[in-house]
Amino acid sequence: MLPALCIALATRLATDGALRVNGVLPAALAADVRTVALAAAVPGAQRQEVPLSLKSDAVASAAAAVAASPVGRALEDLCGGDAPLFDLCAVVSAPGCASQPLHSDLGFDGAVAAPLYTCFVALQATPSALGPTEFCVGSHTDAAAHHVLRGGGDLDAVPFPLAVGAAVLFDARIAHRGGPNSSNRRRAYLSMTFANPRGSAPVIVPAPGDVLVSEGGISADGGGVWALLDLRNML
Repeated sequence: MLPALCIALATRLATDGALRVNGVLPAALAADVRTVALAAAVPGAQRQEVPLSLKSDAVASAAAAVAASPVGRALEDLCGGDAPLFDLCAVVSAPGCASQPLHSDLGFDGAVAAPLYTCFVALQATPSALGPTEFCVGSHTDAAAHHVLRGGGDLDAVPFPLAVGAAVLFDARIAHRGGPNSSNRRRAYLSMTFANPRGSAPVIVPAPGDVLVSEGGISADGGGVWALLDLRNML
């Protein structure tokens, strides 16, 4: 049976659509992944998603730590241990980067279970100056909110500042945006998205401002995919 804390996290995620979890990665490991991500980043890009590989020791260790953390346990409660890793990257914003348009990665079709869940882990402390991601709490299952979003309207968004190694886990249907980076430092998140075998097929909504999760999956060595329990067993 999963610990009560992890069940509580899963319940809160189902209600709010996003939640913070501290201490997911040690600071030293977060720094190592940040170094890998920034080395692969495109110079001069304001906001980008940098693909990461589990062939990197630092990235593989971080992915295993996420899977073994309360984040991974909550995902197991929601999706099962066979939930496949759908997307793995670093989300990087440069100094001076403006706020993103408010968007959701997926549409809402009335289903209770999300098709995808994403975890952002801060690879450095992310106070307000670095533009932490802002979320419209509860909008993931709010059809009216999605209608407003598709029409280009605005919703109330709450910033989620993170300590180094802390994570925000969110339902991919929630409305959100990256905040403006007014610092002199690049902001980097480790981003891991898992598909939910219990959820419906993703509903891609080509609305203005949407940022869509890339299709596919992260291939395991020798073919197949990495599931949540596969990652946890790498520890």
